Amino acid sequence: MYFPDHMTFQYFFFDTYIGYFLQALPIALVTSTIYGFVRFRKDKETHKSRKLFSCIFACYITGLICLVIGLDLMNTFYYNLFYSMNSGIEIDWFGGEIDLVPDFFNNISGETIGNFLMFFPFGFLDPLSQATPTWKKTVTAGLFVVVVIEVLQPIFGRAFDINDIILNSFGIIISTSIFFGIKRAAKK
Repeated sequence: MYFPDHMTFQYFFFDTYIGYFLQALPIALVTSTIYGFVRFRKDKETHKSRKLFSCIFACYITGLICLVIGLDLMNTFYYNLFYSMNSGIEIDWFGGEIDLVPDFFNNISGETIGNFLMFFPFGFLDPLSQATPTWKKTVTAGLFVVVVIEVLQPIFGRAFDINDIILNSFGIIISTSIFFGIKRAAKK
């Protein structure tokens, strides 16, 4: 593969959103495969489509955790794997910042949109993987996941940001509302 002089494999794989996605994908797929193998083997009663959606949901959640909590850990692992040397990344354990000022509306950026879209699939995948989904259960589960991830981020040297919680929550609430709106319209 050809990369321009200013863009090397290292830059592409370690410093771009696509590279971060490619780092998380194998971990998410392995986790989902193991989960699916166990689920399909033990659970003979649940419909196969629900089990398949629960595997996709497991893949999605694992990918989220890799990207928002374990990004530096993944970078270090892959750098060591590809180059057999230290990545130079130091994880500042328990050194993350805390931002409690909601100001996302002052600066709409790619990160703002990404934080909204990051949890958008949750509102579709969670109910599709549940036997008796409700709007309230889906939103509650989503908000719980958002808060847990955000609280854990400073432990891994990342930032706790109230803007992330708000935007992630909007993504969950809107996607869940769309899902249950479509479901209600389909019943009529």
